[in-house]
Amino acid sequence: MRRFTRFAPFSQLALVAAISALGVTGFVSSAHAADPAKPAAAKAAPAAKAPPTAKANAATPAAKAPAGPDKKTKDLARKAYGEGEKAYAAGDFSAAYTGYSKANELIPSPHASYWASKALDQSGKSDDAIKGYEALLADPAASKIGEEKLADAHARLAALKAALVGQVTVNTAAPGAVLLVDGTPHPGPLPAVLKLSPGPHKLTLTAEGYEPKDVDLQVQAGTQVQQSIEMAPHIVPPPPPPPVVAEVAPPPPPPPAEKHSKVPAYVTLGIAAGGAVVGTIFGVKALSAKSDFDNTPTTEHADDTERNALIADMAFGVALTLGVTGIVLLTSGDDAEAPPKAAKLHLPPKPTFRVLPYVGRESGGAAARLTF
Repeated sequence: MRRFTRFAPFSQLALVAAISALGVTGFVSSAHAADPAKPAAAKAAPAAKAPPTAKANAATPAAKAPAGPDKKTKDLARKAYGEGEKAYAAGDFSAAYTGYSKANELIPSPHASYWASKALDQSGKSDDAIKGYEALLADPAASKIGEEKLADAHARLAALKAALVGQVTVNTAAPGAVLLVDGTPHPGPLPAVLKLSPGPHKLTLTAEGYEPKDVDLQVQAGTQVQQSIEMAPHIVPPPPPPPVVAEVAPPPPPPPAEKHSKVPAYVTLGIAAGGAVVGTIFGVKALSAKSDFDNTPTTEHADDTERNALIADMAFGVALTLGVTGIVLLTSGDDAEAPPKAAKLHLPPKPTFRVLPYVGRESGGAAARLTF
């Protein structure tokens, strides 16, 4: 029994060398690390130097660790890993993921987990790739894949998360609202589900009878947001009242023209006729006195002749003046209605005719004046 214990490690080392010869050193090393039959302490120190108590404890059933994967499981895992490598090299990333994931299911390994995540990444399955990278980086044994692969996993995880879109559900109570995303109309009615890249975005809602509404959004990658937008009704101001037009009263009609009485004309003509009669009488007397003076030239006959002639001349002058005045008054009665003042300003002056009596020491008569 003691002899078997001393040479058991050498048989396991021979198994490792055989697996390395098959070209799957990375995967086997991880599987070998997971094999409890090959502790690191056993490789670091010779079996002869192990303390007697440790040998005794290893020989007892209670001190034995759980059994690792059997040979058949290791062979299947090694085969699946190799198929994944061939498919990845050929660009068949879907088959590569199948091989790597199967190997990782048989024997969990950070190497298989890394390449399975890479295959998903290359296939464009960003969501699954993110989950794979996160599971790999959360594994305490992730450092075994090496610093270069570890840095690549961190970089790809950050890049995939940054490229994720955010989901925004937009809704409003305004019927028939039209949505514009960053100035571009979004087809379809609301509510609308938008998949937007991370960063700032501007939403604009327009609807008939409502005021336009602008909303600024800051979209986070991988988030889902409900955006309910309230729109204020558009209030149409009442039309202005019609201007008040002051009612201008029409000008009052001109007063009726006063009808001039013709009585003054008749009186004037009557007096003129009387003057003519008196003038005729005294004219006859003047002629008779002149005849008497010629027959008997005396001072009395001369005075009678001169007096009668003067009275006759005055009477004829008054008759002529009043006769003309009466005729003017009589004929101008129809033109008594004066035209409007505005018309008067544009009419030429009216012609006038004036007759003025005059009396001298030796004679008398009338003077006429016509103005036009």
